[in-house]
Amino acid sequence: MANEIQKVVEEQNDVISLQKRQLDALVGGGFLPKGCSKEEAFARVVAGASMGMKPIQSINGIAMINGHPTLHSDSIPCVVMASGLVTGMKYEFKGEGDNLSCTFYIRRKGVEEYQEWTYSMEDARKAGVLSNPVWKNHTRKMLFNRARTWCMRNTFPDVIGNIYTPDEIEEANFEEIKVEDVPVRDDSNAKEEYETLPLEEPTTKE
Repeated sequence: MANEIQKVVEEQNDVISLQKRQLDALVGGGFLPKGCSKEEAFARVVAGASMGMKPIQSINGIAMINGHPTLHSDSIPCVVMASGLVTGMKYEFKGEGDNLSCTFYIRRKGVEEYQEWTYSMEDARKAGVLSNPVWKNHTRKMLFNRARTWCMRNTFPDVIGNIYTPDEIEEANFEEIKVEDVPVRDDSNAKEEYETLPLEEPTTKE
């Protein structure tokens, strides 16, 4: 037993040593974002490694806020897709102007039904984010990001855990996220088709 524990400790030390060498290479190459210290960069790399992210993905895709790692909205699908548990994704926009909303659908391996989440302009108004220039200039993209993030978190709590996006953390009164149990069948040998909808051009239903 003692030998097994020692082996695990040695393997962990080897991983940490590799992460430090990779970080030194990134620092030497000027890859750190402006204002990011070497210590913070290492924290990002360690946090990202626990989610299957590569060092460069972690440095660019993770931000430390109040001592907590946060994932940029476009990094969350990277983590979820890397899990190999996604068998389908699609989304749609409905309405216009103040009635605009985006619904994101995702299907998990072993689960027949798509899970969904809708984020609307009304939700954004209640969250107090509509005055943000990014929301004003890229409304559809921001609605899409929110719907996708919350849908993925609700469907893959074991993959994302309690990692939030920076804008969610910075909002003073965002709603408590209630994660529902997702039923998973033990059918790992079953053949499943991956269904997707191109994301270049959003679909709109009247």
